[in-house]
Amino acid sequence: MVSAAQSWTLLQRVAERLAGIRTAANYRTDIGAAVALEPAQHSDDDVTGLTLAALGIQRDANKPHGRYRVLQALAEATVPVSLADAHSRSHAIAADIEDALDDWIPLPQALPVQVEDIVFLDRPEGLPVVAVQVALTIRYRR
Repeated sequence: MVSAAQSWTLLQRVAERLAGIRTAANYRTDIGAAVALEPAQHSDDDVTGLTLAALGIQRDANKPHGRYRVLQALAEATVPVSLADAHSRSHAIAADIEDALDDWIPLPQALPVQVEDIVFLDRPEGLPVVAVQVALTIRYRR
C-alpha cells in the first residue's frame, strides 16, 4: 500500500499539534477544538474555526541536490464579528498558534515549523467574520 504524500503527512501533524491549543493546556483560546484540513468543514460563519491549508511546495534553494523542499502553508482562523471581542480573539489565536509551533519539529526529516507572517483581516469579502492568517513554512527532506 502506498503511503500518504509527505507534504500531506506534514499538514496532518501540524493540525494535530494545533488541536492541542486549549485553555486547559495554558493557551489563551480553545481554537484547537475547531481545527480542519478542509475549508468546507467550517461552513458556518457563526462558529470560530481554524483551517490549515497548503499553499505550495518549492525546492529549498539553500540545499544541494534538490532533495529538500519547503512546504508553504496557511493557518486561517475565522471569528464571528458578532462576538464583542472578535478582533482581540483573533490576536490571541495568532499568539497561540505561534506558541504551539515554536521550535516544534513535525517529522524527523523536517526542521522546526516557522511562522513567517501574521495578517489580520476585518470582514474579508464582506463576510461576517474577522480572520487571522498565519503563514507557515516547513523545510523537509523528501
